Amino acid sequence: MNTAHSSRPSIRSLSSTLAFALITLSAIALLISNALQIASNWQVHQRAVAYRHLSYAHSAAIEVRSFLEMRWNMLATASRMSDLATAPVEQRTETLQRLLLLDPLLEQLLILDDGRFVIASVSQIRQKTVNFIDPAMIDDIMQTTELRNRYISSLRIDAATGEPGIVLALPLVDSFENYHGAFIATINARLLWEIVRRQTPGHESLVYIVDRQGNLLACSDTDRVLRGDNAANVAIVQMFAERRLDSLRAIDYIGLAGAGVIGSYEALQEPSWAVVIETPHAIAYREVENDVRVSVLVLLGAIVVSGGVGVYLARWLTAPLTALTRTAERIAAGERDLQAAVRGPREIHVLARVFNIMTAQLEKSLETLEHRVAQRTADLQAALAEVQARAREQARLLEENAQQRQVIRELSVPVLPVSSDILVMPLIGAIDTERLSDIQERALHALQRSHARYLLVDITGVPVVDSQVAQGLIAIAHMTRLLGADMILIGIRPEVAQTIVGLGLDLSAFRTTADLQTALRDLAVRSDTLVARNGSRNRRQH
Repeated sequence: MNTAHSSRPSIRSLSSTLAFALITLSAIALLISNALQIASNWQVHQRAVAYRHLSYAHSAAIEVRSFLEMRWNMLATASRMSDLATAPVEQRTETLQRLLLLDPLLEQLLILDDGRFVIASVSQIRQKTVNFIDPAMIDDIMQTTELRNRYISSLRIDAATGEPGIVLALPLVDSFENYHGAFIATINARLLWEIVRRQTPGHESLVYIVDRQGNLLACSDTDRVLRGDNAANVAIVQMFAERRLDSLRAIDYIGLAGAGVIGSYEALQEPSWAVVIETPHAIAYREVENDVRVSVLVLLGAIVVSGGVGVYLARWLTAPLTALTRTAERIAAGERDLQAAVRGPREIHVLARVFNIMTAQLEKSLETLEHRVAQRTADLQAALAEVQARAREQARLLEENAQQRQVIRELSVPVLPVSSDILVMPLIGAIDTERLSDIQERALHALQRSHARYLLVDITGVPVVDSQVAQGLIAIAHMTRLLGADMILIGIRPEVAQTIVGLGLDLSAFRTTADLQTALRDLAVRSDTLVARNGSRNRRQH
């Protein structure tokens, strides 16, 4: 019993299994709840980031619109109130000078007639380069204003002052809406840069204004504007240029600086610009990543605490079962008089009491079983002695049977010497593969020992000659010829001859005769003939 106990496979204890189950369930529940909370926080944070970006972009767009609309309204009001389309040149010049005093951002004001000649011109900056408004731009201005549309240029950097500027133009029309030329103003755009800087949420973020060609008009990083960087390859600018949406929710893409960002934009109705705000992923999701780290730490702490509680509960619940198991092991090892302690919860209490009853019944059953085993062992020993005696007798009979089979086998294939040159082999009974092999072996050994010249095989007593038997006889004939003798087949009956012909077998390897007497007579005649020939030959030689 001890050997069986020691060879029992190692398995996990109940307390370990229960503790593992409790820890696993607690960990799964905590993981699911924590994962749901993290996912919810992530979505809330994404929406908050998107809303914050859209809010910044909207605020910047409002300021840019206000900046442009105020200048548009100022120019339009001055044009109508002073009748710049038809007023004398001196009045036009005076109006333009008063207008310069109202807005310090107005750097230059021009009035072109419909023949593109400068009628009036004033400027706050004497060093303003003449080619700031080049002929190509004048063509665009005239074409746009002739259609009664307002014109706004992209950002231009003055070569003399290095200041950024944009050009605004209005059509000059009289009270009858007749076109008389264009009212052009160059405006210092540095305030746009200030607006962009003011609306930037942090030094890591980037806010810029672009047109549909991707040209930077203003940027919180002014070096990019001065370098003439283009944002046409930025995904969010491409969406704006392709007019997919006028305003877009926050999306992830590769930003203007070449790093992953979350960004959004708001498009202006007029001009065709957009305010874009970009924040790197690491900055945008810093708060939620910190929340995730804290959640993971809290989760690990909760798992450790739940693991300790699970181990304690598992040991407390399984202690009575462990004691009962140890008692059962000792009883299995041979201590049959032990009794299990009846304690613990109700189910374990009942189990211990039933276990003690089963142990008592087992003791009685074992005593009865030992008595029966002893009686049965005695009976088995007697039966075994009888079986051994029968086995010895059966072995003796099998040995005698084998000897008899060997004698019968030798007698079933006799080889009879008729003379010094002739052997006769009469075959009786059915011939199978094993017997055919014996026939071949005995015929060859007899020819080797006797040095006979003729082997007469009589098959008169063979009931059936099939293809296998015929092939075996042909093989004996060839073997006989290899030993320097001839084989004569005796006793082919008519039905055997029909079978051989029907099988298409060739028996030309040996001679055949109807019976043994005929074969012996033919051999005697042949022998006398050979003797007569040899005698006459000897006489001739003498």
